Amino acid sequence: MPRAKSKPMPAVMEKMLDEASWLLSHAQALADYGRPDEAAAELVRAATCEEEVACLLEADGQELEAAIHRVSAASCYQKLGHFARAVTLLHAALSAPLREDYRARVEQQLKHCLAANHKELRRGSRRQRKPAATAP
Repeated sequence: MPRAKSKPMPAVMEKMLDEASWLLSHAQALADYGRPDEAAAELVRAATCEEEVACLLEADGQELEAAIHRVSAASCYQKLGHFARAVTLLHAALSAPLREDYRARVEQQLKHCLAANHKELRRGSRRQRKPAATAP
């Protein structure tokens, strides 16, 4: 998504934005070449970078831009199957004043992540249960 040019961005933010963009592209290329483990590692790095950028943007008073980068980070975590982390970031993004069409898309993504997280929790709790020991 193109960045709004409301005010000059500090060099550190610009560098981090470039890095996040590169990491996302690299992760996609690795996935396309059938290297899922390496792609996953790049997605983790991209998500972390996007989260850091979001914090810097929020501190700079750019709430909408921060929300967009939180959604990007959430998308990375969603692809990795880390739905709880994605839910947290999507909730944070929804606290910003978003355009209605974008808000609806983020809410839909949140709904999907919540359902996937619930399914994952139910599946995990079944695996952890052990059969009751029978008394002699």
